[in-house]
Amino acid sequence: MECADSGETKSTAFVSHSHGGDLFSSERTPGAMSKISDTVNRARDAFNSSKTRPLQFRIQQLEALRRMITEHQADIIAALAADLHKNEWTAYNEEIAHVLEEIDTTIKKLPEWAEDEPVAKTPHTQQDESYIHSEPLGTVLVIGAWNYPFNLTIQPMVGAIAAGNAVVLKPSEVSENTADLLATLMPQYLDKDLYPVINGGVPETTEVLTQKFDHIMYTGSTAVGKIVMAAAAKHLTPVTLELGGKSPCYVDKDCDLDVACR
Repeated sequence: MECADSGETKSTAFVSHSHGGDLFSSERTPGAMSKISDTVNRARDAFNSSKTRPLQFRIQQLEALRRMITEHQADIIAALAADLHKNEWTAYNEEIAHVLEEIDTTIKKLPEWAEDEPVAKTPHTQQDESYIHSEPLGTVLVIGAWNYPFNLTIQPMVGAIAAGNAVVLKPSEVSENTADLLATLMPQYLDKDLYPVINGGVPETTEVLTQKFDHIMYTGSTAVGKIVMAAAAKHLTPVTLELGGKSPCYVDKDCDLDVACR
């Protein structure tokens, strides 16, 4: 995060990172927070320019995303190893492969998905041409998870791009190497205004959630999910939440702990 200019007021929050329990300060300065607002506004303006409407543009962006992944696969694997000690097999098969499959399927099916859907006529619409035409929602926020920082950040983005939305990515600050890599690579391959990456901790995420979005996707804890939903409610923004804690498991005294904890 950039330092504040001389004369700016600032408040400091502390964000816990998974690096041996160390605490790293994240300063919430008016200047830095205004940059978040500017970034979101640029994404919205880019969407309003209608550049995402053509199907070919969406496919081009998905192809660029795929190229980014394949050309920097080793970098992604290295970042996942640095953040979570994932070995190469796990990083590829549990994170990268899923995203590539999602992109390939989406590119193949998108022309069909984007077609108008005919609907049955009623006596009142016999003279009309009746169909359902899908429109993009607008500007979408994707808040990624720390435990699958590549898969659960990029995979939701694929569908949002395919539908013609602008997408603001907020990777988890806990997996900071993956987050930094995404912030570096994304503007090299995808439209810089439509698909920005915002990095940072709790202050940055809090500021992002004050902005108006047309849909928010979040993967993480139930506690934070409630915060996301409360922030979205202020703008009547629909949300998609994938939350932990919904499938509790009771481990009794007769279980094999070696198997249960594997």
